[in-house]
Amino acid sequence: MSGGVREKRTKPLMHTINKILVVVNPASSDNAGERAWSELEPAFKSAFSTKNYSVAMPSSKEQSTELAATTDADLIISVSGDGAIHNIAQGIMLREKADRPALAVIPVGSGNDFAMSLGLPKDPRQAIEAISKGDRVSIDVGQCNDIIYMETLSFGIDAAIANQTMEARKTSKSRGLMLYAGVAISAIVRELKKHRYLITFEDGQVQDMELLICAVQNGPTYGGGFRVSPDALINDGLLNMCMATNTGKIHALYALALMSKGKHEGLKIFSKKPVRKLTIETFENIPAQCDGEEIFGRRFEVKVIPNAIDVIVSKDAAIVTDSQKCGES
Repeated sequence: MSGGVREKRTKPLMHTINKILVVVNPASSDNAGERAWSELEPAFKSAFSTKNYSVAMPSSKEQSTELAATTDADLIISVSGDGAIHNIAQGIMLREKADRPALAVIPVGSGNDFAMSLGLPKDPRQAIEAISKGDRVSIDVGQCNDIIYMETLSFGIDAAIANQTMEARKTSKSRGLMLYAGVAISAIVRELKKHRYLITFEDGQVQDMELLICAVQNGPTYGGGFRVSPDALINDGLLNMCMATNTGKIHALYALALMSKGKHEGLKIFSKKPVRKLTIETFENIPAQCDGEEIFGRRFEVKVIPNAIDVIVSKDAAIVTDSQKCGES
């Protein structure tokens, strides 16, 4: 476990929900969102037959954020991948805490890491059913400078891979973990490079480090299922750092294979650290990303915001059962 006492923070769901806003991302995985919704709406109507809902198809990131910031719905359901959820979260977090709608996701994107963290099925129809019977849980979010993130923040080679994966999605037929793995192998072979970081932790400790990987995770995965921080939970009040020191290309490819299953932490090049707040400074402009969105700068103020957003999780989600077990220990 990454540390700290985790509590099971579930609330009654459907009797607290009067109005639902369904936000469909038309651009999600080559217009998969719009196409999927036309096929999924009958199943949605059946699962939520007693609820009022409206549908919005925002044409830009800014419009998604504005919808989330101003809607009077009790629940926003995003039919999308991780990028659209990232945009919606920016809007939700502009609101006072008591006024924030809950968030759920029907996964139709390429990576769908956030849906995995919620324990939702990959199949969108099964996800609809799981949401209709799910638990309402308060989760943490990360904040990097003025940007909210739900799942992942990373720098260096893994950020470069994430950014290149976003571009590759426009032309590749591969999706999810397979697409990320292909881009990762190519990047490791062509441009494996360490970067220098000055990291200041909450206790004032400062470390000058040269790293291949520097990730500050809220959830356990990035890249469509790579378990970079396998112990991370999004309701534990912590962020989870994964760091990797310099190594050769062959060992890096071996580490990548292990990371796909969360088995990499036994390698000497890896270290992990639970954090609540830290500052990351770089000595040059390097690749950086939040939830798959490219970000820029050389100084990054990072912190966790506990219990920030209510989400709908599967009744079998690890976010619930692991929290309950730790609370009882």
